[in-house]
Amino acid sequence: MRKAGPILILLALVGLAALAFFGLSRDNDFDHSPLGNKGLQVWLEAKGIPVVRSDPHVVRAGSELSLRILSLPTSEGAASTPAEDEEKGNAGFEDWASEALKQGLPTLIAMPKWRASLLRDGIAGPSDLLDLSLLQGELDKINFSGLRLQRNGPVFESEQLGLSPERSGEVSLYQAQTFDRASLPEGCRQILGLSSGALIIRCEDNEYVDLLSDPDLLNNHGLALAENAGFAILLINNLRALNDKGPVYLDATGAPLDDTKPEDEGRSYERSGSDLKRFFAYPLSIIWGTLFVVVSICFWRGFWRFGPPLKDASGNIELSKSAAIEATARLLRLSGNDGRMVSQFVLHLLADKAQLLFGPGAGNEAGIDRLFKRLARRDHAAAQALHSSAQALIDRGHLMKSADLHRNLETFRKSLGSVDFGSG
Repeated sequence: MRKAGPILILLALVGLAALAFFGLSRDNDFDHSPLGNKGLQVWLEAKGIPVVRSDPHVVRAGSELSLRILSLPTSEGAASTPAEDEEKGNAGFEDWASEALKQGLPTLIAMPKWRASLLRDGIAGPSDLLDLSLLQGELDKINFSGLRLQRNGPVFESEQLGLSPERSGEVSLYQAQTFDRASLPEGCRQILGLSSGALIIRCEDNEYVDLLSDPDLLNNHGLALAENAGFAILLINNLRALNDKGPVYLDATGAPLDDTKPEDEGRSYERSGSDLKRFFAYPLSIIWGTLFVVVSICFWRGFWRFGPPLKDASGNIELSKSAAIEATARLLRLSGNDGRMVSQFVLHLLADKAQLLFGPGAGNEAGIDRLFKRLARRDHAAAQALHSSAQALIDRGHLMKSADLHRNLETFRKSLGSVDFGSG
């Protein structure tokens, strides 16, 4: 069809948008940022470790998981947490610790380290670090008031760490954030640490909860350094040893878990490419078919019904002029039963002609006189006849009988058709 190219392009774009909506990943920007954990998910899955992500519409069962990883939120609005991308509930450290103990679910809670400015800058720098005083306040809130955090200067710190003699790797951290071993509360011990301090601690009152001081050990930014990615696999396998068959749960919402697997009432629904097919299954296929036929007919009427545009416009002026005269005559005949209406119509018609020739300000008596003077210079007899018939209708139209009115209307029509107004 003619000019159908833009329409076809639009339909193609709509189709691609639908495929992207249903078929492509719906991860948010935080997942792919330096502080996100999309890299951890991809890396774990590549090593055969199943991973599930938090979803506000899905309730997970703790009994099905092998390890839960989440980040401790901060009260500072500029803190870099996924709260800007996914709505967090009111759950906090105490709730997570209680769930871990109740369900026997190993849980790793990472302390925050970076501001949201790192998401914008993309490069870690000293100005992007959260204040230690703020983090100390967060530790006080979770009953670790004696525990102190420390950083080891604006340098990379690299060490060979091992969870066992046969499982070790080199870990490199920028401005390594560790717990001061001298400040560990009673009943808490180091699970993993650098020479400068403890990285992961665990307390006797809840053996299922581990507190990680430096999130760079597992986020996208840290996994790209040294052998951090390889060590992350060793660490996670060690933490999930109690249930090494279940998936690792990357939790960005902190929503409560169920004790057991909930019944599927549609809450576990996830979009996929197959959803698009259901839009074209019976009986929806009938609706789409009907719409296609209607749209096709509309396009046909728009593109083909009236044929191609006329390229030769030599006779268009005369055709348009004749049509205008006939339309004017018909209007005059329709208004012939009211002499005052005829008078006003003729006056306004002449005023419109004067404005077309001389401009917007010429639609008055002076402009009409100027119009007749112009016509008289072209054809004095035709101008005189038009002026006489028009003046008779304007001055005496309301006094004329029906027969006289129609006779003068016919005279005016013929005179109007015989005059060449020209152009301004």
